[in-house]
Amino acid sequence: MYGASEGLDTVLLDRTGLGGQAAKSARIENYLGFPHGVSGEHLTRLAMVQALKFGVRIYSPCAVAGLDLSDDRRPAVLLEDGARIESRAVIAATGAHYRRPDIPQWSTFEKSGCIRYAATDLDVRGYEDQPVTVIGGANSAGQAALSLAARGATVDLIIRGADLGARMSSYLTDRIRAHSRIQVHTGTALRELAGADTLTSIVVEKSGERHDRLDCRALFCFIGADPVSSWLAGVAKDSDGFVLTDSRLPAGTHGTPLPFQTSAPRLFAVGDLRSGSTKRVATAVGEGGSAVSSVHATLAAD
Repeated sequence: MYGASEGLDTVLLDRTGLGGQAAKSARIENYLGFPHGVSGEHLTRLAMVQALKFGVRIYSPCAVAGLDLSDDRRPAVLLEDGARIESRAVIAATGAHYRRPDIPQWSTFEKSGCIRYAATDLDVRGYEDQPVTVIGGANSAGQAALSLAARGATVDLIIRGADLGARMSSYLTDRIRAHSRIQVHTGTALRELAGADTLTSIVVEKSGERHDRLDCRALFCFIGADPVSSWLAGVAKDSDGFVLTDSRLPAGTHGTPLPFQTSAPRLFAVGDLRSGSTKRVATAVGEGGSAVSSVHATLAAD
């Protein structure tokens, strides 16, 4: 949207659907301009309408296979169907894949729909007044726990770390601690899933010693993600595969890098794909706008 509104001929490609992880958030309450909160789905829909208004050409689903960076001034996007899109600059925002614990029967219950990686209205539907489990210690897990509890579910929140507030915003931790339908289990790890066709219970391990069985009809998993960066061959990354940008690039990569510029001078990386990113919707939006400014600075030298 920022690229097109500032006069750039802009094409948006997305493999599955617009909005990424933010689109799957049940309720975002710390995004500027929405004091009563907004669902990720609604926010994404508004953003898409804005982008179309300014002339962005959107293709989704559209799978990208890689980039041809042989010409430093003309990066080309390579699609899985063999098509090639020539460009003057590329902004990558491919985000990350959800992590899955190495637990027996995980894929079985995942296929049956008992394991979810989002807490949208569609995901939580049918679990009103049911016992459910949320695993994870960051904001997305806290938002999911509150959303489920608000719909009448009894929620067990499983956190591996010892402190609920270590990675979660205080406005969420305060509400979680005060909610009668949410039971917080810190220093706890998931060990077992049980049930036939559907999930009925889980076993958790507390502080490496006691094992408890908890009733559970659905498990909502928010334990982090791995970067979708394998398609970016030849670009500098950190040890976990996240793309290095500007100040994190090795010294002397190409002079003084612009904000969000990667080791490939016409490629910029934003959002969860970028090493050291802050996992907030507002931050991702801001990074996108700033990356467009860097694109303009780069094109001005042509």
